[in-house]
Amino acid sequence: MSFTTTVKDELCAVSAAEQKPCCRHAAAYGLLLFGRSFQPGSMSILTEHEGTARLYAEAVGEIVGQTPPVHESEAGKFAVSVSDAADRKKVLAHYGIAENAVSQRINRANLAEDCCPVSFLRGVFLACAAMTAPEKSYQLEFVTPYLHLGDDLLNLLRDLDVLPKMTGRRAKYVVYLRSSEAIEDVLMTLGAQKSALDIMQVKIEKDIRNRANRHVNFETANIDRAVAAAMAQVEAIRKLRRENRFDALPEELRELAALREQYPESSLRELGNMLSVSLSRSGVCHRLNKIMEFANND
Repeated sequence: MSFTTTVKDELCAVSAAEQKPCCRHAAAYGLLLFGRSFQPGSMSILTEHEGTARLYAEAVGEIVGQTPPVHESEAGKFAVSVSDAADRKKVLAHYGIAENAVSQRINRANLAEDCCPVSFLRGVFLACAAMTAPEKSYQLEFVTPYLHLGDDLLNLLRDLDVLPKMTGRRAKYVVYLRSSEAIEDVLMTLGAQKSALDIMQVKIEKDIRNRANRHVNFETANIDRAVAAAMAQVEAIRKLRRENRFDALPEELRELAALREQYPESSLRELGNMLSVSLSRSGVCHRLNKIMEFANND
């Protein structure tokens, strides 16, 4: 099951439980307006989500008095069509749309109360939204073939303090969000609280994994640097022995050089504890640098 399906299941349950007539009216309007077509000559929806198709059919049935059938294709898609011209005319009139209207726009008269825009957007989501699974990325899209309808949706979301963007894609217009926080806010507002919490949970898990990976990478890099430094120090000490200059080292450097040569895998702190007089990590580092300088000064 896709994440989009999960969200739509949750929103269908909210829509089915909606009691206020004005909000039921607004939600049905969003579902119809952003369906496959909403014109005098054609009124239909095609969706992969069965619950959305059934809500669409019920919305039409409440207006025209007869619920159109839901057809499932072999590909698993669900279609609902308002086949009767008189019924299409009745639905358009119900939402205050003139029979000869050409441009697809949001008629805000259908969002009469302050609560209605959210219900309307719930219907819009069911009709045309898609989401990427949060494990992959954060993206919510509303797709429509009409530029002005996309603009109206953009402005309606902005009225609710959501800041989406719009782009064109293959003769369609996509209103989208790519901020996980904004997507969470939209889902919470529409009533899909569980889905919003699922996104938050995924974000927390990703953050924990990323921090763990950064820590491992940091530790690995430190180990690599320490190994490289130890090998360079051992090579410098061996050079001093080959050139018979080892004994020319001051006594405290000779002691440390012998220990480093014998224990190349030991940390600076461990070497400091092995000395006849214990020395701090920084002190050991300073003396090893002196040994390196001595070896490099031919």
